[in-house]
Amino acid sequence: MSMDTTGAAATSGMDLHCINPWEVAFLRKDVKLYVAHGIQLEDGATVVDVGANVGVFSAYVHELLGGAASIFAFEPLPPIFAMLERNARERFGGRVTALPYGLSSREDEVEFTYFSAATLLSSSRRTDENLASERERMARWFAQWVGQGGAGPVLRRLPTFVIRRIAKSALRRLKKMQTYRVRVRPLSAVIDELGIETIDLLKIDVEGAEIDVLSGIDQRHWPMIRQAAVEVDGWKKTYPLIREIFESKGFRVHAEQDSIQEAGDFGMIYAIGASGKSETC
Repeated sequence: MSMDTTGAAATSGMDLHCINPWEVAFLRKDVKLYVAHGIQLEDGATVVDVGANVGVFSAYVHELLGGAASIFAFEPLPPIFAMLERNARERFGGRVTALPYGLSSREDEVEFTYFSAATLLSSSRRTDENLASERERMARWFAQWVGQGGAGPVLRRLPTFVIRRIAKSALRRLKKMQTYRVRVRPLSAVIDELGIETIDLLKIDVEGAEIDVLSGIDQRHWPMIRQAAVEVDGWKKTYPLIREIFESKGFRVHAEQDSIQEAGDFGMIYAIGASGKSETC
């Protein structure tokens, strides 16, 4: 079966082990963002899920292709990885390989801040020094998201200043954070170690470390990557650099940032390589 997943109706209803059920529900709403703008997946696809959290995107691909996919899912934070590994073992029939480290430009150990109340915001780029500005940025995103109906029609009718106040109150929980020192590795080392022969889709959602992940790909491995979907944090600064990386490797690039993403200073990049099939990206 070959399927253009743009606008696909399939959604992941798989019952996943998780830390916060609301996060799984939230991530499921946006999971199709990674298979848009001409990206295609076929039976037997190999997918690399970087920043997998508990495996919501992996579950989407698994169900979309009826289990006919090999997925390598990376999650460096121990509490989150415990859920991902359990899901890989109990939910995916051996088709998902859960890997307990992150990807970066080199073999290293880095400090990650972990927010148990909102694990999807955990990052190596959020620290005590920038947490206040990060909360402000997320409050702007939340207000825009609610204002466009993301949280339902009732909250949408509230004045913007009230929504911002609600967001800031909720985000105060981000003061409760832990720090973990975790392993990161270059993707090329993992490709060699695991014997990966092709990557049909490289999905990246790493809260600001996108360039580090791409820098860990040796020139010899770029031709094996057919497609990529990258959520880019810090859009204004980072988007031109990531676009240049892909275009320098011969990829056709489509960039997208809606008003909600603009409020949070992030967006999406879709890249299709010479071996990709789409002519519409």
